[in-house]
Amino acid sequence: MRIFTILVCFTIINFSFGQESRLEHFIFYSKSLEELRDITVYFPKNFAEEYSYNVIFCTDGQFIDGQYKHKLDSIFETKAVVPFVVLGVYSNEKQISNSIFEYRNFEYLENSISDNSDLNTRFRRHLTFFVSEVDDYVKNELKLKIDKKYFYGVSNGAGFGVSMSKYYPELFSKYILYSMAGENYKNLKWNGNQYPFFIIRCGDKEPKPFIEGSKKLSKYLTKKHYNHLFEVFNGGHKREDWLNLFIEDIKKL
Repeated sequence: MRIFTILVCFTIINFSFGQESRLEHFIFYSKSLEELRDITVYFPKNFAEEYSYNVIFCTDGQFIDGQYKHKLDSIFETKAVVPFVVLGVYSNEKQISNSIFEYRNFEYLENSISDNSDLNTRFRRHLTFFVSEVDDYVKNELKLKIDKKYFYGVSNGAGFGVSMSKYYPELFSKYILYSMAGENYKNLKWNGNQYPFFIIRCGDKEPKPFIEGSKKLSKYLTKKHYNHLFEVFNGGHKREDWLNLFIEDIKKL
């Protein structure tokens, strides 16, 4: 009987700490946007529900794929970074009828103007979705215990992060922002003693407006005495560049 008990305990321990990392896809209904929305979650190796994790919330969550998984697995194996969870919130890339724009553009850009009332309110409704509904789903449905929350966005998704930080400066402690487009920092006013830290990067081969926009934001933050990091990287408006930068910058978190 003693031998049997020991074997059972060994099996349970081996199962709990032998799980591989994984990507999981979820779909849930957004009341604010009145449509189904997708998220992809990266769970690190040996993920355990009873523990709290740092979580990086990403715009354009459809980017979080096997390449991200492979890179994250590699960096966690080196023990250089404490394993965390990555939560990719999909954008709506559906083309708007009789337009060159996607719904994504109106979700991320605060000052977009259209004759369509649904599009004009899209940013505000998406903001509510991202800030409240996603958080509720993660905590109540996925049962994920969160320690610290970080933000990661690229292009218009990065611009959305800047706009969001005006209204919810305490939501995320740090922001990773690459190749920003459509950022709106007018009336940005944070607490001088406690405010989010921005990591801002743009590529030297990107369109000039993206480079100038990042530089202007950095100057604005400097003028306001908000500590941040700004660098120009060797590259362009490309997913592979963003992925490589992301892996390097998570070490700084």
